[in-house]
Amino acid sequence: MRRSSSLPPALTALGASLVLAACGTGDSDNANGGSSGAGAVKGGPGVDVAAKTIRVGDINALTGPASAMGKPVAAGHRAYFKALNAAGGIDGWKVRLTIKDSGYQPQQHVQIYNAISDDVALLHSFGSPPTKAIQALVDRDKLVTTPASFDSIWGEDEVIAPVGTPYSYDIANALDYYTKRGASKPKIGIIYQNDEYGQDGLRGYTAAKEKLGFADGGRQTFKAGDTEFTAQIQKLKSAGAQAVVVVALPSSTGPIVGTAASLGFKPQWILQGPAFLEQLITKDGSLKAKPTPVAGALKGALVTSFSAPWNDPGAPGMKQLVADHAKYEPGQPPSIYFALAYVGAKVQAEILRKAIADGDLSREGILRAKQNLGEVDLGGVTPSITYTPDGGPPSTKSLITRIDPSVDGFLKPVEKSYGSEVAEDLGTEG
Repeated sequence: MRRSSSLPPALTALGASLVLAACGTGDSDNANGGSSGAGAVKGGPGVDVAAKTIRVGDINALTGPASAMGKPVAAGHRAYFKALNAAGGIDGWKVRLTIKDSGYQPQQHVQIYNAISDDVALLHSFGSPPTKAIQALVDRDKLVTTPASFDSIWGEDEVIAPVGTPYSYDIANALDYYTKRGASKPKIGIIYQNDEYGQDGLRGYTAAKEKLGFADGGRQTFKAGDTEFTAQIQKLKSAGAQAVVVVALPSSTGPIVGTAASLGFKPQWILQGPAFLEQLITKDGSLKAKPTPVAGALKGALVTSFSAPWNDPGAPGMKQLVADHAKYEPGQPPSIYFALAYVGAKVQAEILRKAIADGDLSREGILRAKQNLGEVDLGGVTPSITYTPDGGPPSTKSLITRIDPSVDGFLKPVEKSYGSEVAEDLGTEG
């Protein structure tokens, strides 16, 4: 059943500056549909029917605590749409991408949204707290929005187009996997960021504990931006936690794991997807760079990755992704965040493709296209997603990987599409 959520009011703050714009032609709108060479496609905000261009907005985190993730996300979007446009676009329609930086600040996210919402046909929004700050606005405006976030609540919103398995499902699946292959009745703890992002990971942990019966190894919280974790780690160690789930940004994962190592605490780490970043293993995230102080402690950690490892031969879509990365964004080190954004842009393109085929690029037409898109095969880079009028999570299966500092991207898949009764039961909560 669907859960309800409180929708935050629009907030005001200083606007962030325009960071970049990529690919496409035409600056003027013609939202009335019908023009030379455009067939009978109806236009809407962000659509220039005469020039056959569609504007896509991206409110990202290029500065602030999530910038290490936001930058490869922006690069993945740019690469996909550059490649798409170079290949002729979507049935001749080109995509113009505008990226702006909110610094992972909900107030700035709202300010930027209000500035650009009338000029884009689709939106990408980075992070759970910032995206929740604009949720009421995108719902009001019927602006289909793809979040770089996997909060469970997105599947309940007809306008939001999530790409990936919700955080709570990932943690439920990972704990099911671990308990069925690890110690008998293990004691498992969790340390989580005390906001919407962390709460969803906690939801998966709590459901797994109730269903699987493992012992509680402690529940510790922290605020985004915290750098001191001694008290939380000491409590987890004192509780005898054999495994610890980490629901954090990578900027917190490093100090958490480093503090544990300094205190002689060596649990099995289980990282919720965004807690991992390649730069946790080497200085610049590349294979041959200098290892970080926590690389050894993270070896063998489980990660609910939202992307297959770089150059994974088992993911047929990875070949084109890697080629487009090399051609259009060679300065960006390989990253699961680049891959996430690349397939997210592909989903946006498929929504637009259906809307064009339906002859309607108005807000209402794009929303109908999203709701009736059906299954989109993402080439094994991430599990396929499905959108229907009934809503719900786009995927309930998890890609579970293990950290291996000796391979490109530092992740090796252990389960490419792992499901569990715990995760399925989450979808029946009311």
